[in-house]
Amino acid sequence: MANPRSVVRVARPAPARHGSYFEALRIGGEIFGREADPWLNLDHFRMAGPTFPPHPHAGFSAVTYVLPESPGAMANRDSRGDRSVIGPGAVHWTAAGSGIVHEEIPAIEGTITEGFQIFIRQPVEQESLPADISHVDAAAVPVIALPAGGAARVVAGGDAPFATPSPLTMLDVTLAEGERFDWTPPAGHSSLALYLFEGAIAIDGLADDVTAPAVAVFARGEGGLGLKVIDGAARLLVMAGVPLDVPSVTNGPFVLSSPAAIEAAVGRYRAGAMGRLPADWD
Repeated sequence: MANPRSVVRVARPAPARHGSYFEALRIGGEIFGREADPWLNLDHFRMAGPTFPPHPHAGFSAVTYVLPESPGAMANRDSRGDRSVIGPGAVHWTAAGSGIVHEEIPAIEGTITEGFQIFIRQPVEQESLPADISHVDAAAVPVIALPAGGAARVVAGGDAPFATPSPLTMLDVTLAEGERFDWTPPAGHSSLALYLFEGAIAIDGLADDVTAPAVAVFARGEGGLGLKVIDGAARLLVMAGVPLDVPSVTNGPFVLSSPAAIEAAVGRYRAGAMGRLPADWD
């Protein structure tokens, strides 16, 4: 394609395990870097039972996208009263803002749920706002038919039926062998990255082919993304957005703009201001 973005980094996600029920391929901040701001972390997970107890978040969005082919679903509950089942193909977006406590477990213990847990930084001005929850069932996720037979599910942005905390787009793209994918992000979406989790692709302007699992991070700019599938079918998550370029201080489950903001969030959590969850799911 004309004016393709240049690739600044190709990396492999790191394997991660927690207990006996959870394994993931993890993409952290050292891979995303400032070029992929506001993305902080992505876990491509397989989970078969309760792993993480109720925990707080503040200052970023915790996004769960269960892949359409997942055998199982996730059950979510939070301190604002939400109780949702995140079925195959569904999206659950928790914009934590000033703080929330939540828990997610497989809806049926022993049945593997496969999907993405994605952490995305929120704008600083939202650090004082209440948490905001968006849930989209699979049938309501827009699907774009591609010219050569592939498809793109609009996980966020575009025609997705909710507003993201900052302007961004996420697409779950399925491509056939030999198919091209040419896409220009919306104006201002100067951050661009993709996670290839099936197949192999040739990216325009990149000398070496990319084979799953791999992450490609692009230079900031206004150019487009062009690639071609070279071996079997391919699946990729495309992530583009407007960089926030804000200070980010991390303390466990909190990512905020200053040490003082972290200290205040810890105080709110300890005082119960973020809410609490009961000991069980009843």
